Amino acid sequence: MSLAWPWIFVLLPLPWLIWRFAPGTSRRDPLEHPYLASWVQREGRAPASSGRQRGVWLWLVWALLLVALARPQTVGEPIMPEQPGRSLMLVVDMSRSMLEEDMTWQGRYITRYQAVQNVVGDFVRQRQGDALGLVVFGDFADIQAPLTPDIEAVRELLLDLIPGMAGNGTAIGDGLGLAVKRLRDVSVPDKVIVLLSDGENNAGRLTPAEAAKAAAASDIRVHAIGFGGEPRIGLFGTRSGDGVDERALRNLAEQTGGQYFRARSTDELEAVYERIDELEPSALDGPEHRLAREWFWVPTALALGLLALGRLWPGREVAA
Repeated sequence: MSLAWPWIFVLLPLPWLIWRFAPGTSRRDPLEHPYLASWVQREGRAPASSGRQRGVWLWLVWALLLVALARPQTVGEPIMPEQPGRSLMLVVDMSRSMLEEDMTWQGRYITRYQAVQNVVGDFVRQRQGDALGLVVFGDFADIQAPLTPDIEAVRELLLDLIPGMAGNGTAIGDGLGLAVKRLRDVSVPDKVIVLLSDGENNAGRLTPAEAAKAAAASDIRVHAIGFGGEPRIGLFGTRSGDGVDERALRNLAEQTGGQYFRARSTDELEAVYERIDELEPSALDGPEHRLAREWFWVPTALALGLLALGRLWPGREVAA
C-alpha cells in the first residue's frame, strides 16, 4: 500500500489555522461547526461528552478525508508492453558467383553463400518481434518466404537454398522491385529491405535505379551490401572475386534513406549485419508501467460512516 499524493497531509492543520488566524472567528474547537456538532448529539440536548472529545472525533474525520485525497493504492507487478516490430525483407543474390570460395571461416576457405548462411542466419534469429520475408534473385527474382513472424522458418530456407538455382545472372532490380511490391501494402510504419549482392545488375526487366525509385515512393528504406572478397589469382592465373557494382548499390541505398556497406570477408559481413541491427532494432519492450488499484473509497466511507454514526446513535457521543 502506498500514497500517490502524500504531500496532501500538509493540509492537516488547515482547520486550526483558519480558526487561529481568520479575522472574526471565536476561540473554539476549529472543527466544532454548529452543523457538524448537531451530528454528534441529539437535537435539543447537550452533548454527553466534553467538547474536547467531540473535537478529537471531528479531527479524525478530517484526517480520514485527507487520507482519501492522498490516493492510497496498491501497485501490481510491472508490465512491459511490446512495441510493434518492423516488416523486413531480405533480398539475397543467388547467382552462381555466390559459390566463389573467397571467404574464410575457422581457418579455411568457404563459399560466399556459406558465409551468408552463417552470418545472415544469426541475424535472422535475433529478429524477435519482426515480420521477415525472403526474396532471392539470379536471372529472375522469386519470393521464397512471404512476410511472416516465423523467423525460424526463414532461417531454415536460407540454409536449404543453393546458389545457381535461379540462373547465372544478377537481376538486382527485379529482386528489389519484388520486395518493394510485397512491402508496399503492409500497414506498419517501419518497412526495411536488406539487399545483398556480389555482382552488378545484368539481368531482369527493372534497373536498380527504377526499383529504388519505387522503394522511395513507398517510404521503404533499403540497406545495400556489396559482398565478395578481393580478387585472387587462381592456380592457372585466373582472377576471381570483386565484381560488385558499388556505385549502383550506394546510389539506391542513399535514394531510399538507407546505407551502403562493403563486406570483403566473413568478419566484415558480420559487422555489417550488427550495424544494421543497430540501425533497425527489432521489437523492444516499451516503457515499464504498473497497474494501480485505488483505495480512496475506504477512508472516505469510514469518514462518512463516523459522521452518520454520530448522527444516528441515540443519546451518545462518538468519540475517538
